[in-house]
Amino acid sequence: MKFNTVILAAGMGKRLKTETCKVIVPLIGKPLIIHLLDNLQSVISTEDTYVVIGYQGEAVQKVVGAHYPDVKYAWQKEQLGTGHAVMQVKPVLQKLEQPTLILAGDVPLIDAQLISQFYEYHTTTKADISVLTANISDPYGYGRIVRDPQRNSILKIVEQKDATSLEKEITEINSGIYLVESKLLFDLLDKVTPNNKQNEYYLTDIIKIAGKRKLNIAPYLYNNPEQLRGVNSRKDMASIAKYIYSTTRNTHMNNGVTLLSPETTFIDPEVVMERDVIVEPFVHIKGKSHVKENTYISSFSYLQDYTSQKNEKIPAYFRSRENK
Repeated sequence: MKFNTVILAAGMGKRLKTETCKVIVPLIGKPLIIHLLDNLQSVISTEDTYVVIGYQGEAVQKVVGAHYPDVKYAWQKEQLGTGHAVMQVKPVLQKLEQPTLILAGDVPLIDAQLISQFYEYHTTTKADISVLTANISDPYGYGRIVRDPQRNSILKIVEQKDATSLEKEITEINSGIYLVESKLLFDLLDKVTPNNKQNEYYLTDIIKIAGKRKLNIAPYLYNNPEQLRGVNSRKDMASIAKYIYSTTRNTHMNNGVTLLSPETTFIDPEVVMERDVIVEPFVHIKGKSHVKENTYISSFSYLQDYTSQKNEKIPAYFRSRENK
């Protein structure tokens, strides 16, 4: 797979009620955008990855650069919409012959498997543009997918604030994740105008323009909308953290770890746990901890970057920071 990656990371995060740029707000020990980059590192080339920065851009560069020094940046000095944000990449994008993946920096659950499937769909359908979509029961706030009834293609994407009453009844929503042939992308963006209530350049308008040209706009309907969620509120942060913890616990249990009370056990995604580990209720295992085979962890223990011994019995109320 060869494609450029554009990550939109210029927003302020007003709805989070924070002074920090949204994409570097921490979640389970690391910033949102680092969750995303860590999840995708096996399928993206960091040398072909461009982060669009604006609000607290230097801070975003510092955070991302500490983990991924090869990533490049494009500045969006004014917040004039998602289409305007992607346009800022045009002067620095180096490989126009590759398609471009576009997504926001606040979707920490997107992973390599999903993007691999999306890329395969894009190439198999020979799409000019592919849009990752999902059906959800309550689509309020999301852009709606308006399909062409005559073929498996998208006519347009309508934002919530611009949708008619009939369009608001559509349950297929835009995830904000796209694969677009790069030369076509910037050709279409050149034709986008701020004809909307927000007076912004919407990235979604490229779909409407492409639809009028009868281009192949392929909707990739994904069956796990929970994984596509972005962070727009503190409630979203809690919900996504719950999803990450649940997924992590299930992975370890499937690999031979016994959690006696999964709902009260909190394990960070980077933690390594070997077979036949037993964990009592109310345990936190954080950071780069490595729990070796046949370890028994008693209740109310807190392990931070801790490496156990094989067959170790960790007593109740153990604090690794104090007992290294």
